[in-house]
Amino acid sequence: MKRLLACCSLFFLLLGFGSLHAAEPDRDLVLAYYYPWYLKGDWSRHGYFGEPTLGNYGTDDPQIAEQHIRWGEAAGLDGFVVSWGGPQDMTDKHFRAGYLKAQNSVDLKYAFIYESLGRLDAVDGETNERVDFSKRRVVRRFQEDLAYLNKQFCGDDRYLKIDGRPVIVLYVTRTFRNLDAKLLAQIQQAAGQQFYFIADEPFILGEQKDPATAENGLRDAQPLFDAYTAYNMFESDLVKEGEPAVNYMRREALPVFQSWSAETVFCPTLMPKYHDFRGKRTLTGTPEDYKKMIAMMQDLPKKKVGHGINAIYLITSWNEWWEGTTIEPDTTDGEAFLKANRDAFGRER
Repeated sequence: MKRLLACCSLFFLLLGFGSLHAAEPDRDLVLAYYYPWYLKGDWSRHGYFGEPTLGNYGTDDPQIAEQHIRWGEAAGLDGFVVSWGGPQDMTDKHFRAGYLKAQNSVDLKYAFIYESLGRLDAVDGETNERVDFSKRRVVRRFQEDLAYLNKQFCGDDRYLKIDGRPVIVLYVTRTFRNLDAKLLAQIQQAAGQQFYFIADEPFILGEQKDPATAENGLRDAQPLFDAYTAYNMFESDLVKEGEPAVNYMRREALPVFQSWSAETVFCPTLMPKYHDFRGKRTLTGTPEDYKKMIAMMQDLPKKKVGHGINAIYLITSWNEWWEGTTIEPDTTDGEAFLKANRDAFGRER
């Protein structure tokens, strides 16, 4: 009997260790900003840099989205953060018509970057791109937009959630004024959903260098938003003409990122290159430089994002061809940036 009990004890002990070792470790999420605003054959709204392998495609085409998703998987992405400019905006229409109807859309998660410039500043009534949350029409527009996103998309199994909360990146929150935790909670309650907000607050210039002094960083030593990122740390006056993006990011962005990483849940930006239509200075980039940038950002201090998620990395961008920050395959580099991304993050093909 003693031998039987000992064997049973050993069995359950081994079973326990087996369960312990079977638990999956926390993982990183690698996401890329995605723009569903292209009209097939007519990319004349702006100039653009580079030539996509797919040509001047339309983002309302499911077959284009299917190829993007296949490439995204090959690059080791976990999902896309999709530009959203409001109900019935081109981004909304094209995303529904193209991406959501792609046969392989279940293979990657999606979330939205809420384009506050164009949505909230449009109802603020000011011309300085500031968004004043003491104005009812601003709060109402934000509530209505969040309620729309919740109703139309957040119940989708493909939607990215952290601890059960749908993820939304809020563009340029550093323009938001008179927003506090209480009002933010009220807005979400009215929208019918608790979101996981990643705020585009840090910047190279001004008070946004430090979360303690940023407009919407720390309040009484507590962060206003769940997490923070910096969509684009480009500032033309700080660029040395033609320098590699990795050098610029190391010199200008990294000190700011270190400050935010120490105090908040921070999601580092990966900006492989920059060459836009407005004549600003250029940042060059190669796949090897891009791998160095990823390694640099992986060394930042980390505060856990959520259950099972160690860190989030946000790539600027998949297909923002107007600013030339793309990793989507083109006629110059082919799939080299996809391979660099996959290798740097240790993702299997």
